[in-house]
Amino acid sequence: MEFRRSLLLNAVTLPAYWKECRLARGKMTVSEEHLNYGKDRRQYAIVVRGAGCRPGRYAFYFHGGAWTFGRPETFVPAAGPWLEQGYTVVLPSYRRPPVVGMHGIVADCRAAIAAVAGPETTTHLHVGGISAGAHLAALLALRPTWWHAAGWAIAPQKALLCAGPLVLADLKPRAIFRPYAAYDPFGIPVGVAHRMQWQLLHGTDDALVSHEHSRKFYDKLTAAGQVANLMTLPGGTHLDSGRWMFGGVGEQTVRDFLGAAAGAV
Repeated sequence: MEFRRSLLLNAVTLPAYWKECRLARGKMTVSEEHLNYGKDRRQYAIVVRGAGCRPGRYAFYFHGGAWTFGRPETFVPAAGPWLEQGYTVVLPSYRRPPVVGMHGIVADCRAAIAAVAGPETTTHLHVGGISAGAHLAALLALRPTWWHAAGWAIAPQKALLCAGPLVLADLKPRAIFRPYAAYDPFGIPVGVAHRMQWQLLHGTDDALVSHEHSRKFYDKLTAAGQVANLMTLPGGTHLDSGRWMFGGVGEQTVRDFLGAAAGAV
């Protein structure tokens, strides 16, 4: 992730994007529960449910922000397609640098999924995220043992990855990410026994995270026999990969991916 470009993006384009998020969230009729899973003020999750909530259906959506900023509350509109299918949608927060590095962030994500695991039988389990959140979603999707250790009877069946930095070795400055090779989704073997469905979205003009990240990861998934689709957004910027939340490009692709029978492959 190019940090200089990230600063420029934040200053110029993010305020309007966040405004869209607030407006969309204001139109939603949902219940939101604030769930603490640790003592730090960042260690919490927003649990969102709609009127048609059905037992056993869960989705986790991780917010963007270069692992250093952003709030799950902002991305509540991303829950929409899942809520329509009766899912409980969990949006975790986590501690950030300089308090913790990637090790602490991943530990917090694992603690968040453990805090939500309940006694009911889970039939449908999805993960998703945008930007840094897509990296975390991919990492968790590739580690089914983490879910079993957290108390879940099943591992994720579908993953939605929007403009994700999925090849940490390609990020700059490389020295920052070199200690975190264990958390590079591109370097983690895809388990043959754990087949799932993947939907990637990425713009060709993404100046923050190159489209090559999603293309390389898509090639890796298909080579391993996974069911995957990459939606390339011609001329799309980094934030365009998340405009499906507001009825923008990619909305129908996301809805079709989740589907009326969303869940088992």
